[in-house]
Amino acid sequence: KIYVFMNNIHLTILGSTPFSSILNELEFNNILNLNNYLNYSNKKILVKILFAESLKIKDVKNYLLENEPIILFFNHKDYIKKNNLKLLDFHVNLELPIEILSFKEILNILITKYNFFKKSKIIIKNYEIDSNERSITKQNVKVKLTEKELELILVLNNNNGLNKSLLLKSIWKHNLDLDTHAFETHLHRLRTKINKYFKDKNFIVEKNSSYYLSN
Repeated sequence: KIYVFMNNIHLTILGSTPFSSILNELEFNNILNLNNYLNYSNKKILVKILFAESLKIKDVKNYLLENEPIILFFNHKDYIKKNNLKLLDFHVNLELPIEILSFKEILNILITKYNFFKKSKIIIKNYEIDSNERSITKQNVKVKLTEKELELILVLNNNNGLNKSLLLKSIWKHNLDLDTHAFETHLHRLRTKINKYFKDKNFIVEKNSSYYLSN
């Protein structure tokens, strides 16, 4: 079930029917039809609430890979360590029991953290780019980027198909008559890094003297 919480936050509760009943008794939310929710879900924040020990561990791990805010409830304090779970910065883990009336405050904190990290992360070519960490991630492999490498990726993502002169102006603020060694060096290092860690030889391609992030 999907539940409405506040103005733009929606909850889906997995692994505990009693918890859903408690929220209903407290008039904490209103049930929202799932089909209606999917029509405008991109404008809303969906929070998954997982009662971990009521679910299969493989399902819990799959949920934790999703780029969504999650509250993970468990009964035993060693549950996360025992199952080698990896939590993202916008996941909250809580040992039961908890005070139900503190739930709103917990949600507010979670959403604040999620909004902060969401703004810093974008998906490019099936990679996740984190501008705060200056990193690129794919299939759980994370690699650090230099400031200029990050700028090069972001500029090409916003304006794919730029020539060397325009890239120098955009990133290094160079005039047309200045040496292009900086660009070539950073481009080579970035391509080498992406190929080394992700086996992607075509992350940035050159065509007709312009540079592209390939599809």
